[in-house]
Order: sequence, then structure tokens, then C-alpha cells
Amino acid sequence: MKRSIKHLPKRTQEELNTLLELIKHDLPWCCMVVLYGSYARGGYVLWDQRVEFGVNTSYQSDYDIMVVIPKPRMKHVEDRLRNQITPKYHKAFAHRRHASPQFIVEYVNTLNKELERSQYFFTDIVKEGIKMYDSKEFKLAKPRELSFKEIKEFAIKEFEIHSSLGIRYLKLGHIEYNEVQYRSGSFLLHQTCERFYNSISLVYTNYRLKSHKLDELVGHVKEFSRELAVVFPSSTDFEKRCFDLLCRAYIEARYNKDFIVTKEEYAYMLERIEILKEITLRICTEKIASYDALIANEETQSQQNQ
Repeated sequence: MKRSIKHLPKRTQEELNTLLELIKHDLPWCCMVVLYGSYARGGYVLWDQRVEFGVNTSYQSDYDIMVVIPKPRMKHVEDRLRNQITPKYHKAFAHRRHASPQFIVEYVNTLNKELERSQYFFTDIVKEGIKMYDSKEFKLAKPRELSFKEIKEFAIKEFEIHSSLGIRYLKLGHIEYNEVQYRSGSFLLHQTCERFYNSISLVYTNYRLKSHKLDELVGHVKEFSRELAVVFPSSTDFEKRCFDLLCRAYIEARYNKDFIVTKEEYAYMLERIEILKEITLRICTEKIASYDALIANEETQSQQNQ
């Protein structure tokens, strides 16, 4: 892994260093802090504005950060990152536009097991990531390089499982609309989104974020297609409210009898999720197909080396 962020823009360095200090202060026992994704690879977007789906949108790449911990206390650490560190970071830069952090937390033993079995989301982090902090208490395992044929097989398997469930949940969501069951239907729509986001993540990285929070799932996959960042726009109060209802539906649609979704809100959710479905099926199919040329090239090189 690389070890310096000095090649990144000064504002980016300032934001990342602030995040790192907050993590080290609130999680002093963490093993490693690794920047991965677009800022590590170099394909980040500092700021962009455009019109997509007829809507004025803005886009900025998030900071993808892996926090490695010495003991398996994931929930405690995830809560602290979400509820303490992230708000402190946003407050520190409230005076200016800044990138948002997206965290994943991995227990070091689990991470090493995944590396040993060549789970390519993590092997890519090791190859492309930037180690911002290392306590030097632990060493990472050396992974075996997967072939593109193996990667494609994993992608197809996971895509078939999760996309088919997403399509099934969406069909049930339409039935609930016709039967005026908006509250119970909103839970199905949440599950539809979760399955589609997981399809994308698994096809592109063979990794599934351990979260039911839709905003976190969007943050994890939006770098794979700019379209994903604007499926649920937030230009109006109505748009914001509908996405908030969809996010809350995972728990409240099942357990809160006062949770209300109107016909108009539910119809809007269905419309946007149909767009998410189209994007998911298209970009996943394209990504899986893209492995064919890589497999052919890999096989040619193998034959030449014999």
C-alpha cells in the first residue's frame, strides 16, 4: 500500500488529516486507517454540476475509508464513526464545501482471512489503497491473485441472487400499491433498493456493505456510475421527504403504527426505484461482459508463457 496523501489537493489533504485525527482520538486502539476508492486510485471528482434526468445535480466523490480494529466489536465502532466522528468532521468544515466520509470497519483477523482467500475487494484495497495510519501491531496476509475468470464467476453468481430478489420485491411493491398498502409496501421498496445496491457492490467488488442504511449503500456504490448519485434527488422538500421515508421504512414500516406514507409519496418511490432497477441491470450486465476481453487476454498470456 501507498503511505502518503501529499499528491492530493491541499484541501483534500486537510480534510483527510482532520478525519484521521478524529479517528485516532475517538478510536485510539484502532490498528489501521486506509484510504481506498477513487481518491486512492486517482479517479476522484472534486466537484461537478450537470443536468441528469432533467434535474440539476451536483457531485463530489466521497472519502472511502477502512478502519481496521483489533477486536470484533463492529457495531460499537460503526456507531462511533457515524454518530460522533462524522458530525465533528462536518462541523469542522461547515464553512465550506467538503467531501463526505464513507466508512467500513473490519476486524483484523477477518480481514486477513478475506485476503488469504483472495476476496478481491480487499486485495484491491491492499494494491491501490493509501495507509494513512498503522499501529504496526498486526501484519496483513499476502493474497493470491484471482483470475478474471474466477472474478466473473463470482460476479454472475451474486448478481443472479441479489438482482432477482430486488425484482421480486419490486413486483410485490407494485401489488401493495394497487391494494393501497403503502406502509407495508414501503418496507418492500426499501428491500428492493438494498438488493439492487448490493447487486452493484458485489458485481464490482465482490463485497457487500454490512448496513441497511440506504444513504450508506448509495455512498458505497455511486462511484461505479454517476447515475446512481441522482436516482433519489434532493432538490425539493418532497424529494427529501420521500427518500427519508424510504430509509426509515426498514424499521418503522414494520414496528411503528404511526408511520404514514401517502399515495403520492409511494408512487414517487416506485418511479425512482424503477430507474434504479434499470441502471442496476444495465451497469451490472456491462461490467460482467467487460471481463470477457480480460479473460481472453489472460488466457493468451498464459499460453505464451507455457
